[in-house]
Amino acid sequence: MNILQITDGLPPAVLGGSGRIVWEISRGLTHKGHTVSILTCAKPGVFPAEKDGISIRTFPPLPQRFAHYRSVFSGRRAREIMRHIHAVKPDVIHAHLLAGQAGYAWIPLARKAGIPVIVTCHDVMNIACGRVMPDDTHIWLKDLKRLRWSWNPFRTMMIRNILMTHCTVLTVSDALRTWMEQFGYRNLRTVHNGVDLSFWEEKQTKEKARATLGLPQDKTLFLLAGRLGIDKGIVPVNAALPEDAHLIAAGILSEPIFDHLGDRLHRFNNQSAEEMRTLYTACDVSLVPSLCLDCFPTICLESMACERPVIGTTMGGARESVVEGLSGWILNPENTDTFRATMQWCMDHPDETAAMGKAGRNHMKSHFSMEKMIETLEGIYTKHQKDS
Repeated sequence: MNILQITDGLPPAVLGGSGRIVWEISRGLTHKGHTVSILTCAKPGVFPAEKDGISIRTFPPLPQRFAHYRSVFSGRRAREIMRHIHAVKPDVIHAHLLAGQAGYAWIPLARKAGIPVIVTCHDVMNIACGRVMPDDTHIWLKDLKRLRWSWNPFRTMMIRNILMTHCTVLTVSDALRTWMEQFGYRNLRTVHNGVDLSFWEEKQTKEKARATLGLPQDKTLFLLAGRLGIDKGIVPVNAALPEDAHLIAAGILSEPIFDHLGDRLHRFNNQSAEEMRTLYTACDVSLVPSLCLDCFPTICLESMACERPVIGTTMGGARESVVEGLSGWILNPENTDTFRATMQWCMDHPDETAAMGKAGRNHMKSHFSMEKMIETLEGIYTKHQKDS
């Protein structure tokens, strides 16, 4: 089958869990014998024309200033993408993150050409213009406040119409699916992300990883990774971190909130997948304390694949991957006492904590392997190819 993946960003041009998932899906499909190409936004020269048997095509980046208008109104962007689609001649298109660059206006044109389109929603950007809280209802008002004069009042309605009329829509978690249904979406299907377990595993000992990174050997290290903003829970972590604990901050910190930790803070900016694997190996526990609707945090999957337990948030899809008491904990990060007590327990019970990490790896093998995800997607692709 000739499969085209479309996404706004791909590593190393854009770092993040969703881009890595798209790449791993593409590699997995290629290993199964499919012809796979990726269409993504990047400046010329960022990507080779082919890597690991996957053809990589790019469309030029446009300014973010009018992205929320362009995503549904830009005929120019739609024509650019359709030129690539006609060149590739795919049997099926699987689109992922589209809101910032690729947009949605090409989808009806692709369907008119007889090509089935599947869209996986990894985040809330098809119904909001930024992060949302799980109990948000007046999203339009929140978007108006953050975008002001550049707010597009027709954006979310038009996107919903395009996706519901022309696509099969997948969500990465039941939490996201349930939330989207509150805003008029129907017939959604959850397909949880998986990860390549052969990549996300310990390639060295914890001691060697810490020596490589210059981290202390005799301290409990908690890892906080990703986009490190207020909505991702940096304030609760700062309030709950036990006195003797060390914190690894892997990502760009938006606030100087952890500066008072001194040598207990270890900062690593913009880490590649290989570098993140070393950080997972070096830490004892991963923290995912998001306050926003964190749809299905990839950090949870990668941590458990690397045999590290997770203290995950109640706000979003973390509870669908992390099993309370087996591979980690699910708690409200705003409950400082419980958060601190859980981290302290990890410090006081290193053997039990390590055992939970191993249980998480076994849970990943059973439920969230890339092989399992690829099998599910192949079934969806085949069905829609026959129906088109």
